[in-house]
Amino acid sequence: MEWLWAQRLQVEERIRGAGHILLLLDYDGTLTPIVPLPTQATLSLSTRALLQRLSCSPCMSVALISGRALNELRQLVGLRTVIYIGNHGLEIWREGRRTGVVVPRSFRKAVGCIKGRLTSLVTEIPGAIVEDKGLSVSLHYRLVPKDLVAHLKAAFRREVLPLVRAAELTILPGKKVIEVRPGLNWTKGHAALWLVRRMSYRTLLPIYIGDDRTDEDAFGVLRGGITIRVGADRRSKAHYYVRSVKETLALLEWMATTLI
Repeated sequence: MEWLWAQRLQVEERIRGAGHILLLLDYDGTLTPIVPLPTQATLSLSTRALLQRLSCSPCMSVALISGRALNELRQLVGLRTVIYIGNHGLEIWREGRRTGVVVPRSFRKAVGCIKGRLTSLVTEIPGAIVEDKGLSVSLHYRLVPKDLVAHLKAAFRREVLPLVRAAELTILPGKKVIEVRPGLNWTKGHAALWLVRRMSYRTLLPIYIGDDRTDEDAFGVLRGGITIRVGADRRSKAHYYVRSVKETLALLEWMATTLI
């Protein structure tokens, strides 16, 4: 993994030479800084305008790929010109239509039961937040006092994990969050490849930018594209890294200025 700006000329050459670009962007930690509460991660007007410019370019398609629920992601961004992929790839909005993975009713029901158990679990733990995302449910503990985090995780393992395993659900850990989701073999990487294969351009350059471990699946399958992690990590499968959201936006601004 190399710092993107140290290899800027090489990266710029590939971008300029691309027939068509598929730009895949995570939301939290990539387009917006990580914040204490999920509801605080609002998109700035300048970033929204930048995404609008990029997505209207004839040489580029823009997709936002996030762990957030699809409807929430669409409301946060509010652009009709981009593709939306929510719930880590389970939900997709493209060309005015909703699609994605068929999730059996048994999984949906099990996720609802887990939500109820998590809600009961966190009632006496300050700062813990349960987020219902429809097809999945997340336990956020960024605001939990440090001396209570171990207690929360132990309670999760004791009271929730057996239910997760019994229902054949799966755990997806993230940055100060534990997500329970259907046990389906479908990740951000699968969703990214699904989209690549539906692009009808003769030459296509995928560019993927993300900041979390859930983005590693996409980094791993898009080896022929340009993959960028927000924040350096030697273990990452990404080709490059940028140091911050600010550097991500600088790259996008360069692309908008150069390609449009």
